Amino acid sequence: MYAELNAVQSIEDPLKEILNQYYDETSDNQLKAAYYQDLSLDAPKEGLLNSLTNLISTTHANPLPYSRSKKLLHSLVDLHEDGKARSIYSGKSMEAGTLLSYDLVYEAAVREEISKYPSLQNLNGSQEDLLESVLTALALNVEHIIPQSWFDKASPMVGDLNHLFTCETTCNSFRSNIPYYDFDDYPSASKEIIRNDCGKRDGEERFEPQNGKGAVARANLYFLTRYPDILPQDRRKAIDIPMLIKWHEENPVTLYEKHRNWCIHHLQGNRNPYIDFPDKAAVLI
Repeated sequence: MYAELNAVQSIEDPLKEILNQYYDETSDNQLKAAYYQDLSLDAPKEGLLNSLTNLISTTHANPLPYSRSKKLLHSLVDLHEDGKARSIYSGKSMEAGTLLSYDLVYEAAVREEISKYPSLQNLNGSQEDLLESVLTALALNVEHIIPQSWFDKASPMVGDLNHLFTCETTCNSFRSNIPYYDFDDYPSASKEIIRNDCGKRDGEERFEPQNGKGAVARANLYFLTRYPDILPQDRRKAIDIPMLIKWHEENPVTLYEKHRNWCIHHLQGNRNPYIDFPDKAAVLI
């Protein structure tokens, strides 16, 4: 399935282990056991939470630039078992071949792609801006579960694959930087704004996704544990933790998320503990 990626010259050695199979449970269990070997899961809540924060922070040994994260996300990390990527909110699938290739990292390839879209040819800006424009033209984007504006697009948060997901441009812009919400009448009601199977939005204050609630919840919980002091107080208060726990419990961890976690461990060095130990979420947060 991923044989075409073997030819890419820029792939690091750790990535080669995960190119020829979707998910190796035995390998991942061994990685997980070694990763958490010094952690006492029976420790009191505060001590365990602090230990997890320290672990997933210190092992985040390879912070990725956003440009690199996007290419890894679309080419490998965010693929489902059928080799397709799916928009996190609508669930619509996209062939992996339609996603941007690794070649877009090179400026010449970026110019070639832009030449296909006359409306983009007069744009000025950095290569990163041009790449973003190409993504938009291809109706693809990257969704930051914690919006970039909440942490001023700072690193390492902006490139942290644990909260990055493939998303249609329409759904990405529809959600914008609005906090997640669980409407009592959705999806049956249509009084509020509902767009293209992305979800429901109430003005500029609340958004409920159509799909992906379990993954969204666990990515949020990861971010809050990995970066406990990054978000401004008003932004942190906007995160409804009991609702996230509810989504987490109602939507169990999937093979897709295990694949993501396995890949991200190889690429960044750290893991999402709420994928590895879903029973600990309600206890810790």
